[in-house]
Amino acid sequence: MSTATTTAPERTAPGPFAQPRRRRRLRGSGRLSDVLAPLVLFLVLGALWEWVAYHNRSLIPPIESVVADMADRPDYYAAQLWETLQSALIGLVIGVSAGIVLAIGIVHVRFLRSAVMPIALLINVTPIVAISPALIVAFGFTRTPHIIVVTLGVFFPMLINATAGLRAVDPQAMEVFSVMSASKLDVLTRLRFPTSVPYLFAGLRTSASMAMLGAIISEFTGTNKGLGASITLAMSYLNLSQLWGAIFLSALTSMALLGIVALAERLTVRW
Repeated sequence: MSTATTTAPERTAPGPFAQPRRRRRLRGSGRLSDVLAPLVLFLVLGALWEWVAYHNRSLIPPIESVVADMADRPDYYAAQLWETLQSALIGLVIGVSAGIVLAIGIVHVRFLRSAVMPIALLINVTPIVAISPALIVAFGFTRTPHIIVVTLGVFFPMLINATAGLRAVDPQAMEVFSVMSASKLDVLTRLRFPTSVPYLFAGLRTSASMAMLGAIISEFTGTNKGLGASITLAMSYLNLSQLWGAIFLSALTSMALLGIVALAERLTVRW
């Protein structure tokens, strides 16, 4: 008489492609949550906005009225945006360039650090709202005061980040360059600058947002052009749709500038 024996099926080991597939699946779900989380939050905030606007129209306007005002006058909003953007971009370039140049000098000349840092800190803590009217008195009703305000707001964060980045070199790498009798220019271009790239982009992100903020604040006085002037004019006539339209447009522009900086960083920084 023969007895039948049953054996449990053997478990097969996961294939060589199972782990990468699992990682891709987790990465895809992470990206989906990164998109859905802010989208859900925006929907919740939009619903809350509409509820408040429905019960108190003198506080904030409905979103559809803001969008309708922007759609009815696209040329007006485009002209105000272009006026503000010009001051912001020119001041951004000047402030970032000045910050990097002074950071290079501070790293190589110890005297400059003691001389420049207190003045830079004083400029940084001085309110922009207080500087703007004085600059209008000094330079008149031109674009120059707005560019100076943006430059002052952009300069300090770029100076701090550039200085930290140029100093954050590997001591062993610096020793190798010293042994090779490398010049200061070689050390700067081949060691300090590559090391400081993440710091420079960190400063550029802060500077990009500060550029739009400084340009808009500077336009609150001394001009009738730009998003800042549009906000002031809307406040005078209690035109809430124009007020929030200019605010939304400035916020979207700031986000676009930050997105451009982030894209440039992703294409430049590979580690």
